[in-house]
Amino acid sequence: MSSEEEKLFVGAHNFNTDEQALEDHHSSFRPISEVVIVKDWETQRSRGLGYIIITNPEHASDAMRATNRESLDGRQIHFWSCTETSVLVHQPLFLN
Repeated sequence: MSSEEEKLFVGAHNFNTDEQALEDHHSSFRPISEVVIVKDWETQRSRGLGYIIITNPEHASDAMRATNRESLDGRQIHFWSCTETSVLVHQPLFLN
């Protein structure tokens, strides 16, 4: 990940949401350099969280404001910027 890119943590998405659906949902905030859905090691099923790396940091901020708490595949998704502390501080919020 280059210094110009911004990594966004995506939480609470549907277990059936795949990388393509997540990327398509954010297509207006391109260019997106990577989309990762975190999967269970044994079952290879989604764990309901992942990351999006957006090339332009301004687009990343816009994406968080525009799509945070939107519905995707029947679930309300949540976004946080991935700094060392932001995910640790906010993670319990979407688990409640």
